[in-house]
Amino acid sequence: MTRVQRMLVPVLALVLGAALVAAAHAQAAQGPRRGFIGGMNRGSLLGLLRMEAVQKELKLTEENLAKVTELGGKLREEMQEQFAALREIEDREQRRAKMTELSDGLDRKVREQLREVLSREQIMRLYQIRMQIRAAVESLTNRFVIRRLELTEEQQQKLAEISKEIAAKQSELRGSMRDATAEQRTEVFQKLRQIRTDADEKALGVLTDAQKTAFEEMKGEKVELPTRRPRQ
Repeated sequence: MTRVQRMLVPVLALVLGAALVAAAHAQAAQGPRRGFIGGMNRGSLLGLLRMEAVQKELKLTEENLAKVTELGGKLREEMQEQFAALREIEDREQRRAKMTELSDGLDRKVREQLREVLSREQIMRLYQIRMQIRAAVESLTNRFVIRRLELTEEQQQKLAEISKEIAAKQSELRGSMRDATAEQRTEVFQKLRQIRTDADEKALGVLTDAQKTAFEEMKGEKVELPTRRPRQ
């Protein structure tokens, strides 16, 4: 096992938690979406495992797939009522705190149960793919990635500012989608993609050349995934 692979095991096993929380916070103001319940959204481990390209990359067997499907169904049923209850919490900070608590619990359950379904190598590769589709600033503000890349206090502050900026812009745009037409929603999705592109460029610009190289190595070999279509 290479030095990078040894580094990946503790980092990638924990980095998912921050991703789930970030996705959850983005949904808190609008109420849970069907795709998010049960950890089945595109950016989750279970969501990725539903994709044929990921299944082929991990060389999943029919038995693997059957167990993953069963796991997703159980978690969806278990968490659906809890996530739906968030709509009853009017205070935004309380709602965000509860969402974080639920997301952390879901993260632990997914990781624990996937260990019984996939091999260590398959799980490590799955985490790599997950990092490939995440916004760079999301990974770079995770404390485990920060430690592995040895980011300075100044770098961390700059990344935190970028993260705050992108969150505010995304929140404003998502709020405009509630009563939007199909055409307007498409425009919003285009703007959201551009915000992410700009944020990724800014975030990577904070790193040194050596840190950029190490960060890309953590993602492993690139996997081509189908483009997500905007909801109509």
